[in-house]
Amino acid sequence: MNLLKKWNLIFGMLCTCFLASVSGQTEYELTFQGLLADIEGTAIMEDTFTLAIQIHPVNKQNMLYEFTSQAETDGTGWFGFTISNIAEFMMEEDGSWKSIVLQMEFSPNTHTDWIKEGNDFLVNYTLAPSKIAGDLFQMTRMEGSGLEVYSEEHLHAFRDHYPFAYLTGGFLITDQPPIDSLSITDLRQWLTPTEEDEDAASRGIKGGFPVGGYRKKR
Repeated sequence: MNLLKKWNLIFGMLCTCFLASVSGQTEYELTFQGLLADIEGTAIMEDTFTLAIQIHPVNKQNMLYEFTSQAETDGTGWFGFTISNIAEFMMEEDGSWKSIVLQMEFSPNTHTDWIKEGNDFLVNYTLAPSKIAGDLFQMTRMEGSGLEVYSEEHLHAFRDHYPFAYLTGGFLITDQPPIDSLSITDLRQWLTPTEEDEDAASRGIKGGFPVGGYRKKR
């Protein structure tokens, strides 16, 4: 075998191994669910707004992903979005994992009633590889406080304890997409404040993940 043929064979084998490795990587779908409500806790129903999503490394040196959409809450104040393979933005060239920041910017459009021009607000979360054995991810708010986590096989749910202005929200991440409607319903139940709670930041445990066989991460 001459040198050129030998090199072509080696190159082909390397390409095959690389493609097999890439195709074998687990895809993690992320879904966010948010509830919009006014200062009195009344749901902001069937209202539109502009939602801009950005993903960048913690050092903010470059943009990894962004999209802008015209979002609308449903008849109970909920809205959501999905990012199909969140893990691709967390992978370094050497195969290691890095932390990323997911930023949501809410701004009014010509049909928005609940926020006015100049009242835009930002929401930032950090998604990081977990340092806890058995956990894949951890999520924190911009100031560093962690989100509460419930998980079972193939599904991880994250709940923010404290609302961001008008917004109460949480995340689902799965390695078996797509995320089904029942899991989204459970997340919404987990996030929804109950009438029995005097503290607006407290959440009920009836319905949703805490009584659905999920284990709490401590």
